[in-house]
Amino acid sequence: MTPRERVLGIGVGSILALAGCQYVFMQYRSAVAARQARVDALDQQILEAQERLLQGAYADRMMGEYLVRSLPSDIEKARADYTRWLYEIITLVELRDASVSFTNTLPAGDLYKRHQFKLSGKTDQRGWVELMHLFYTKDYLHRISNLAVRPFREGGLFVDMTIDVIGLDAAQPDLAAPTAASPMVDSFAAYADPILNRNFFSPPNQSPKFTTPSRLTATLGQSPNLVIKAEDPEKDSVRYAIVGDAPEGLELDSRSGAIKWNPKTPGSYPLAVEAIDSGYPARRIEQRFEIAVVNPPPPPPPAKEPEPAPGFDDATQTVLTALVQGGGDWTAWMKVRTQGTTVKLRPGDKFEIGRLSGTVVDVNSRFVTLESEGRRFELRPAGNLAEAAKAAEGPAKPEESSAPVETQTPVVAVAEEPSLVAEVADAATTPPAPTGEASPPAGASPAAEPTPIVTPAPQPSETPAPE
Repeated sequence: MTPRERVLGIGVGSILALAGCQYVFMQYRSAVAARQARVDALDQQILEAQERLLQGAYADRMMGEYLVRSLPSDIEKARADYTRWLYEIITLVELRDASVSFTNTLPAGDLYKRHQFKLSGKTDQRGWVELMHLFYTKDYLHRISNLAVRPFREGGLFVDMTIDVIGLDAAQPDLAAPTAASPMVDSFAAYADPILNRNFFSPPNQSPKFTTPSRLTATLGQSPNLVIKAEDPEKDSVRYAIVGDAPEGLELDSRSGAIKWNPKTPGSYPLAVEAIDSGYPARRIEQRFEIAVVNPPPPPPPAKEPEPAPGFDDATQTVLTALVQGGGDWTAWMKVRTQGTTVKLRPGDKFEIGRLSGTVVDVNSRFVTLESEGRRFELRPAGNLAEAAKAAEGPAKPEESSAPVETQTPVVAVAEEPSLVAEVADAATTPPAPTGEASPPAGASPAAEPTPIVTPAPQPSETPAPE
């Protein structure tokens, strides 16, 4: 075999081997898929069998309930029992001109028989609703297949109904009537309310809702200002009423909900209140409240009277502007800048400027001595009255009397205020006549006294220089 033939044989053999492996793999995968499909099919069959078992158990349980609610399997007894019960309910509702009759019995294979009855009579609207409530409260396997309610001329309603009742073939022949009420039917009040109390021209009326918190607080020995409020969704008026027992002495206003009460003992008191709206039909809601009666708080401390706001003190703007001598006496001129006035003071004069009041003790050519609240202080030209009084510590000793005046010529010390120079000059030219002296002889020249001399005062400063 040539090398070429050998290579060709190896290639053909490899292809055949690969084809065989692929065939085996495909066969294996098909077998696995078939096995998995079989497993899935069996699981589905198991689920279906379990579902049928559950359905059978449910049907068996329902059949047990139906057997209790069924008429007896004996046809005659079933007819007699049901007819007797129909007469009982028409007696309870006082159905007038009542008629009860058996119509027929129709079998349904070998499972049950359907018995048919007819009932008719006259009553009012409430009697008709009571008849319906009694019918559905009885837990028989029955239904109303046909119902006709129409008014008649004399007043009231004429009721005519056809009833189908089931009697299971598996039931006992002498099965007793069910005694338990149907769980599907409420009490008569809940059943009749949506039928008798209906407003055909508006949506159903809704109950009011309380807006007052359930816990209230009152103070011992005081009439509490408590009000219970409820709001109605339709904005109807609401009235209030106490439900059950109320705390002793407590009264509730039915219109406003205000509580009138004077509690005597601290503690917690329960109160149940009912809110009733004026809609049709009227709706009501009840809520329980807790009123906590607490001791009154201690009285607050007496309020302090507010201190009067400090006003502006004119003394802080009062300056000694001049010391003037005339007729043997010295006069202190003080300028009150806030008022634009000048106060002229002599020894012994009383003064009251702003918050400062007192007496002028002495006036000389250098300063004026003042006394206020038992303290003496000096005020020099251009000095501030309030600052001088504040700087005084303890009673000031009075100065010795000034040196004797060597000349009768008036000497005036003035501050450097131009507005006062003319005032001082005018005062100097017309000095006051000295008291207690004789008048000049007739014919004497009035210019006997020399012309007054005005000497400028020292420069104003905050603190007077020591002498």
